[in-house]
Amino acid sequence: MASDETLELVVDSVAQGGDGVGRHEGLVVFARGGLPGERVRVRLYERHPSYARGQVDAVLEPSPERVAPRLADGDHAPWQHIAYPAQLRLKATIVREQLVKLAGVPDPPVAPVIAAPRPWGYRNTAHLHVEDRQVGYHIAGTRAVADLPEDPLLLPALNEALAGLRAILPAGVLTGVTLRASAAFGYALAVLRPTREVPALDLLLLAEAWRAHVPALAGVVVEGRDWRGAASGVASLLEELQGILFELAPTTFFQVNLPQAERMLDLARAALRPAPGMRLLDLYAGAGAFALPLARAGAEVIAVEEHAAAVADGERSAALNGIEGVRFVQGAVERVLPGLAGPFDGALLDPPRRGCHPAVLEALARLAPPRVVYISCHPGILGRDLAPLLAAGYRLEQVQPLDLFPQTPHIETVVTLSRA
Repeated sequence: MASDETLELVVDSVAQGGDGVGRHEGLVVFARGGLPGERVRVRLYERHPSYARGQVDAVLEPSPERVAPRLADGDHAPWQHIAYPAQLRLKATIVREQLVKLAGVPDPPVAPVIAAPRPWGYRNTAHLHVEDRQVGYHIAGTRAVADLPEDPLLLPALNEALAGLRAILPAGVLTGVTLRASAAFGYALAVLRPTREVPALDLLLLAEAWRAHVPALAGVVVEGRDWRGAASGVASLLEELQGILFELAPTTFFQVNLPQAERMLDLARAALRPAPGMRLLDLYAGAGAFALPLARAGAEVIAVEEHAAAVADGERSAALNGIEGVRFVQGAVERVLPGLAGPFDGALLDPPRRGCHPAVLEALARLAPPRVVYISCHPGILGRDLAPLLAAGYRLEQVQPLDLFPQTPHIETVVTLSRA
């Protein structure tokens, strides 16, 4: 039910998703922009019998952990008003609460969050919308574009590309653009999302003008067309992860924070202990960011991934690095895994935000590898998925959150499970 009332309350905690939580006359209020300990005025935009949601429109008594935001229209950085050490502490609390609530673990072994080496200027990917000549992200809850001259979350090469696009972009040509950067090699690649009526020649001219304006922009391709047929320049992204080169199609997913991805890889390798003679599973493998390093350590790795482009990238990258111990299987994990023959010495799961299909967890419990690493980007979904694995006899050995997304409430967590 829509609402437009205001009320005052004290924020006492933070919910999964990042909103402050307080109570007003028995009503639980989720207050976007509120910090624990603050007295705030909240403008409600949604009200139900037992709870309401709203936006903080005045901070009456601020927390000492509140800082000045860098972006006036920064809905994509909703925690930029929180001092960085407090962001880390709140994220650990959210992970712990979700595991208690949804996994049924009374005292989960949640370690302190591993801080990002750069709380700003870390993202190697940006999916931007275009409206006329405005380029930016959607304003929360709307389809309107908040114009973004510069984004302090992005790597420098991407901000250079963004500034160059804004300087030469005509109105009515694009609906959006994706910017990718190679953290290892310092160049950028762009994917154009054109309006239907734009001729190919106009897109080529735009790409050429953009590249002439931005030396760091090495290539521009067009969404929906063969990415090898670049509009201008190179058509693939080279990235390096702990000495392994990955050649990626412009639309293939890769972790947006490379230093933290390397830390995740360290944790996975320490948990699975890859060695010659071992058989490992990498489920939701993407382009092999985990499978290739595990295979390089001597293990035989079966990497299951649904998206054909990512599989092609993984196979090409394995050949590029001379890594022979990995076999990619294309298909949905819930369909492929039940047909795989064990035994396996360990398994790694890195599912999308929605988590694992129940059939994946059932099949994994039947295969019963002695060690499992689950990498999650959503603590609530993590708690849900861990419950059946714990019921199947696994023990929660380690819970290590990492901050891949500073200035946001998003949390990456690496969980190690073991069984006798």
